[in-house]
Amino acid sequence: MNINLKLQQKGMVLIVGLIFLLILTMIGVSAMNSTALSEKLTQNLRDSTTAFEASEASLAEGESWLTAQTTPPVPVSTCSSSPCNVWQANTLAAPYSQSSSWWQTNAKSFSGTIYGVVAQPRYIIEYYGFVPYELSPDAAGRGQGYYLYRVNARGTGATANAQINLQSIYSTQFN
Repeated sequence: MNINLKLQQKGMVLIVGLIFLLILTMIGVSAMNSTALSEKLTQNLRDSTTAFEASEASLAEGESWLTAQTTPPVPVSTCSSSPCNVWQANTLAAPYSQSSSWWQTNAKSFSGTIYGVVAQPRYIIEYYGFVPYELSPDAAGRGQGYYLYRVNARGTGATANAQINLQSIYSTQFN
């Protein structure tokens, strides 16, 4: 009776084994795809974090430059030799939407060195306005008050695709 059962099976173990191997292969391929996707996500996150930190460093340098000034810098509406220190309000068309070559031409370069980036970050300072200490015309005429500047910064990551633009309104006094 045992001999009869063995003759009837005829390769069923082979079919079950192949199906099991196919299922394991599909699980392995799926796991590899998931790992590759995770690596891409991690690289993109690292790239954007590097760009953010570069942009933040450039923004801080622009603000530090303003702090170091003893008199209000004279804003310009046209610049004969770029990059200019301070631009007049509303002279530049939305710096955050400009191309990388525009930033290379019109913006000041970060003075330090940030490693692991495609290009060193850059910044632009725009005069934003003046708010006198008092509402009397005398205070405004003497230049006593707060000078407002908009500092725009752009940083890139390890690839040119990761670009971060930061902007701050910076207030300082010169008297």
